[in-house]
Amino acid sequence: MFSGFLGQFRPVTTQTTKENEPETTQKPPESQKSNDSESFLSSAKTKTFIKKWSQKTRDGKSLYTKRGVVGLLKTLFQNPGLESDSDVLGTAEELLSMLGGMDGLSGFLMGWKAKSEGIIKGLKSVVGAE
Repeated sequence: MFSGFLGQFRPVTTQTTKENEPETTQKPPESQKSNDSESFLSSAKTKTFIKKWSQKTRDGKSLYTKRGVVGLLKTLFQNPGLESDSDVLGTAEELLSMLGGMDGLSGFLMGWKAKSEGIIKGLKSVVGAE
């Protein structure tokens, strides 16, 4: 009786056929990584990205040089964790926006600094007045 019960849990063996084999699908072209950095840098998306970021200005001064943006992209392209060209461009955009202070965090923190300094000055004036 017990052996019959255990027999129900016996692994079922199946034969693999062409119908049961998982299909090897190719990734869409936008989610593939270029073969080398030169072909990556010569793609239309990358050229547009480089032009966009090398022309960003603050107070009339250019934030990044074209050479700097290209250097960053070459370095990020070598990272094996970034599996596609769009991953490389997304990571580069995130880094450049943080470096340029365009991510909004620095403005947010500056606001908090001003508020905290105002609170401290107010408390000092109240405590000093007594």
